[in-house]
Amino acid sequence: MTRILHLTSYPTRPPRHGGQIRASHTARMLEAAGCTVERMAVFSRSQNLPDSEPPAVDLDAARAEGRFPGLWQVRDLTTSELAATDTACFEQFVRRAEAARADIVMLEEPWLWPAVRRWGERGSPAPPVIYNAHNIESRSKAAILAESGVAEAAGIVEEVAALEQDLARNAAAASATTTDDAATIAGWTGRPVAVAANGTVLRRVGHLHGILPEPLEPWHSYLLFVGSAHAPNATGFCDLVLPGLSVLRAGQLIVVAGRVGELIRARLEGHELSYLARDRIVLLGAVGELALSSLLGNARGVLLPITYGGGSNLKTPEALVSGLPVLGTSCAFRGFERYAGLPGVAIADDPAAFAAGMRALLATATPAAPLVAPQDLLWDSTLQPIVALVRALAPAR
Repeated sequence: MTRILHLTSYPTRPPRHGGQIRASHTARMLEAAGCTVERMAVFSRSQNLPDSEPPAVDLDAARAEGRFPGLWQVRDLTTSELAATDTACFEQFVRRAEAARADIVMLEEPWLWPAVRRWGERGSPAPPVIYNAHNIESRSKAAILAESGVAEAAGIVEEVAALEQDLARNAAAASATTTDDAATIAGWTGRPVAVAANGTVLRRVGHLHGILPEPLEPWHSYLLFVGSAHAPNATGFCDLVLPGLSVLRAGQLIVVAGRVGELIRARLEGHELSYLARDRIVLLGAVGELALSSLLGNARGVLLPITYGGGSNLKTPEALVSGLPVLGTSCAFRGFERYAGLPGVAIADDPAAFAAGMRALLATATPAAPLVAPQDLLWDSTLQPIVALVRALAPAR
């Protein structure tokens, strides 16, 4: 039986945002394949929700202003590195990691690589590493930092690029969420990289018609946008959805679920369209699984207004199997390009086209079945290449 140490820089029980959800399903799939999985979450407790699982190594004790103070955009880098640079945190990291007696280390994203690398340099070698890349982090950071006008952006991007490339060169195997990202990582390693797309779960929502969270009413006609507090989510919404609010009529709404609403609310302050947003946008914040299912069960369509970012969008497969028409950007369909031409899917990359798409969705009856065969996009299918990596690597141990 293969023993796997599954390293994440965030909690996965319960999973909240895209990276946590993907990592949680990866661990579940490996357990279903017969592996013993030791989940080891290394993070700062104060930076996560209080009802999350406790960290295996709590980086709070080592936290200070440190590098790049005030730059939340690089917190994943500057917090996770404490597991390697702080003596007490590193020793606790090594004790927990060695106690797992792992055959393979599975590392989600590159942020904990400095701790893993130092572990391997201190005596007995660490187990081989599988690097699960959720996107090309240096590209993603470059776009986010450029949007924020961060003066140190060039140096930070260079540092992140060096980190992920060093990890890719030293990993025994790697996976990516899109073929483009896989090609980039393969160029760093010289070895093939598995493509394991993002997936989703199948929701049964037929029994939820007319059941809605407050303040929504059954007579409302709305389009749904779901997203985490990730800068590209808010930027795309403000650039593409806000300019189209004028096409909405009485009783028509844009409903936003997820912590992206916090970013949108902040950006609406002083926005020239804030007067329209008051009556036409409902920001629900984070919602539970039942509420999300009820929102999907009553919406007229799903919006995917993503204009930049890396990897593939976790909400795209969810939208495709929802039984609802989908309006998204070309960027939102990274890794899912083969579905972009399906009936019921509309692609719009500028504000005028997006507004026309919203008007069309609100005027069209929703389909009664998923746009694609659900099994093609469920996690149990999309993550099989990672299971295959483990099976190929395990005999060598």
